[in-house]
Amino acid sequence: MILSACSRPPPDATPEGAIKTWLERMEAQVSDPSETKSAYAMLSKTTHHNLEKRAERASRIEGRRIEPQEMLAQGRFALRFSPRKFSTQTNGDNATVEVSGDEPTDRATLHCVKEGPVWRVDLTLPELVDLPRRQENQ
Repeated sequence: MILSACSRPPPDATPEGAIKTWLERMEAQVSDPSETKSAYAMLSKTTHHNLEKRAERASRIEGRRIEPQEMLAQGRFALRFSPRKFSTQTNGDNATVEVSGDEPTDRATLHCVKEGPVWRVDLTLPELVDLPRRQENQ
């Protein structure tokens, strides 16, 4: 007799699951800062690299080491509405997830990228610009 156990796929097995889980972790970090690391782990390699550059820059400005996950400021990446519906369009290893809420204006578009067997949230962040430098008196 062969028994097969039904097991659920991990939440990041689909783009929609990755987005839902990431949003939950970002919301949870408000009351539990340890969730910031879990939310950071759900991000794509490209997003990690971008946040690492931002953390290095912030560390130079602050004069202390700032970790990349600290760049996920509380409330900065949270939705301003409760997600009710998710609609996913996949094109190879890239996906776009449209999230909507109760009101017609409750809409957000998030991107995912497949890395190995899992989907990661790929944040679109503004380009880093060079900081102005003080001119030294010569």
